[in-house]
Amino acid sequence: MNIYGINIPANKHLQTSSPSRQASKAFEGAFNRELTALRKTRDMPMESGGTDQKAQMLSRGDGILTLLESYAADLENPGKSLKQIAPLVDAIEHEVHQFEKTAEKHFSGDKALMEWVNDLSLTARISTVKFHRGDFL
Repeated sequence: MNIYGINIPANKHLQTSSPSRQASKAFEGAFNRELTALRKTRDMPMESGGTDQKAQMLSRGDGILTLLESYAADLENPGKSLKQIAPLVDAIEHEVHQFEKTAEKHFSGDKALMEWVNDLSLTARISTVKFHRGDFL
């Protein structure tokens, strides 16, 4: 049956997701823990830990990719509002800004790495601009 452009399944029951408040709070807690851990990693100086600076840059880039994957999953989740996704978008923007700044400071002469940094930054920035522009309303 089609009522004003809405398709109702043959069993006449429209199924919608309605996450419980408890599940929502659990997710929010897990998200905040991960975001705090990511911020601690971001604030760690590049020279600490005895690992190679390039490896740390690659790890930070991997962190941005993980944030983008979470962002994509949240956009596909009908139970997530754009207001709930906004803090993740802000975190992506901040991480990309720090990532670019660090790359320019330490690796401006490494053409291959800077090309990768630019590609990753461009991908992330396009995603955040689309979010702010309202492409997902």
